[in-house]
Amino acid sequence: MPHDFNQQIIQEFRANRGKVGGPFQGARLLLLTTTGARSGVPHTVPLGYLDDEGGRMLVIASAGGSPRHPAWYHNVRANPYVTVETGVFTIEAEAAVVEGAERERLFARAVEADSGWADYQTRSGRVLPVVALTPRSGSEGHRRAGHLDVTRVPATSDDRAAVTASIRALVTGPPALAADVTPALPHTGGVPGRWVSAAGGSATEDGVTLYVHGGGFEHTQPTLEPLMACRLSQATGRPAFKVDQRLAPAHPYPAALDDVVAVYRSLLQQGVPADRVIVCGESSGGTLVLSALLALRQAGDPLPCAAVAISPLTDLTLSSRSLDSGDGRDVIDRRVAEHVTAQYLAGARADQAPQSPLHGDLHGLPPLLLVAGTAEVLLDDTRRFAAAASAAGVEVTLDLYEGMPHAFHASVMAQDPPPIAVTFLRRLTGWVAGTRAGSTRLR
Repeated sequence: MPHDFNQQIIQEFRANRGKVGGPFQGARLLLLTTTGARSGVPHTVPLGYLDDEGGRMLVIASAGGSPRHPAWYHNVRANPYVTVETGVFTIEAEAAVVEGAERERLFARAVEADSGWADYQTRSGRVLPVVALTPRSGSEGHRRAGHLDVTRVPATSDDRAAVTASIRALVTGPPALAADVTPALPHTGGVPGRWVSAAGGSATEDGVTLYVHGGGFEHTQPTLEPLMACRLSQATGRPAFKVDQRLAPAHPYPAALDDVVAVYRSLLQQGVPADRVIVCGESSGGTLVLSALLALRQAGDPLPCAAVAISPLTDLTLSSRSLDSGDGRDVIDRRVAEHVTAQYLAGARADQAPQSPLHGDLHGLPPLLLVAGTAEVLLDDTRRFAAAASAAGVEVTLDLYEGMPHAFHASVMAQDPPPIAVTFLRRLTGWVAGTRAGSTRLR
């Protein structure tokens, strides 16, 4: 990129805590400051990046497809100690060029996230170096690295086929609900819903899993959602309440958000400790979960001990690049996202929190488990929120399921769930056990 254009991006990035407009709006950027290999003078450049395990950040020396390596790459080869700006934190890091099979694996991940990397490599006629930036021990960035734990869960084409078959079978004939449906508490803030307990226990002692269903803010599936609540009850070891929040377009923002907040407050008013409540939602329900956390924190309410958001839409400006990367195999696309956000917002701003969670102040949120499939169009919404929350000091676990579409987790409701669905439930159970909520006995 031309020097003047770079400087414009750098200034905008620093002025807006990591957010920029124009052609890079919605892109995941960092500022990398290196020491000149010959001059010894600091040089700063904006770069796209990917998060990796252990708090590493990955950058690629593409130079926009130039046949020559960029200057910053030569700089880190000469002096690997660099400074990284995320928009929230400034991190002292060490750069290392990734070689061999690991480089091939990581570059394939980058291409999966943005096919433009493959185009750059073809245009350049060279192998584009992948560079890992690891926060240095003792630095602020090293302490921050523990806030984001990224796991890529392997899956095969057979797993995807099994998920698709299981979900189709659910639509034609859902299994019977094998769980106690006795109300665990008498009140739910005036909001309808359904109690389900597959784990036994008491709401006031063991806690509650508050489940917010998806459906594009507009739809509900009353025969299937109690089954999901049942699976979540099993996985989290406590009774679950499925919220029947109001739906757009008859009830646009903030009606559904108000319902989720009202149910949560009613649980606390009836003696359920906040540190025994887990809030969980999928798709638009995941959006509502994250919005509720921001609304509750803004109001000064005690926050739940943990939250799970599966494939959430986090940026209602629809700026995430993966919205345009679908190959037609996912169940939603940009047109669907445009429709549901317009119906839900009904004129409310798309670039403000809490309705658009990514645009909020994320400091002080409880531990988060964020889940997405790598083949879904909301992948970047999930990854961008994970990066922003971790940069704000939140403990974030990001599980990315290889090749899985939007709402793949729905296959857990099948009579005989496919292996990838079983893996999802096991990872959810393990994650809950590792949070403050884990002191509750998991059955």
